[in-house]
Amino acid sequence: MDLSFFMEIVKEYGYVSMFIFNWLLLFGMPIPNEVAAAFSGVLTEVSYFKPVYAFISAYLGLITSNTFAYFIGRLFGHRLLDRLSRTKLKKPIENFSSFLQKHGEIAISFSFFLPGIRWSMPYVVGANKYPFIKYMLYAYTAGFVWMMVYFNLGRTFPYAYNTILNHLQGFLILLSVAVIVLLLGHYYYRERKLRK
Repeated sequence: MDLSFFMEIVKEYGYVSMFIFNWLLLFGMPIPNEVAAAFSGVLTEVSYFKPVYAFISAYLGLITSNTFAYFIGRLFGHRLLDRLSRTKLKKPIENFSSFLQKHGEIAISFSFFLPGIRWSMPYVVGANKYPFIKYMLYAYTAGFVWMMVYFNLGRTFPYAYNTILNHLQGFLILLSVAVIVLLLGHYYYRERKLRK
């Protein structure tokens, strides 16, 4: 992936651009989250940026976009859930809501490490009116760990991070699919057991 365009923006706008890269991922910016986080780390090695300020800028971009997604879900998601609750999806929605009440902290924290799920979780959690303080506690902590991993990957391997991320991305996508299949399998198994 050619990041020369982003490099030019960073030269022009500095730390603010690192915040914006990580914030705009919410709106479908055409680079994976992992690349944006690692790229901020790379910049501290190949340029004059200070690691602490670069990390803070990137992390604030990540959690701000995540919080924004949570509130979009909270404000508008319940209408969608109400409509879906009048269909055959009523039972799965109720089950997910109860799962979120019991295991929300694990789901929120773990979702940061799964591509696709990381993007959708704040909307879903917000739509289910999960308490914002609890959401902040688990999402911001997991986001900090996630950002630290990828930021340092960029710093440690500034010239090879893209190759590493390409291999890692495939693994993480497979892991996401496996988690979804396992959750669906568990759900259907429970449903069949309850019917019997």
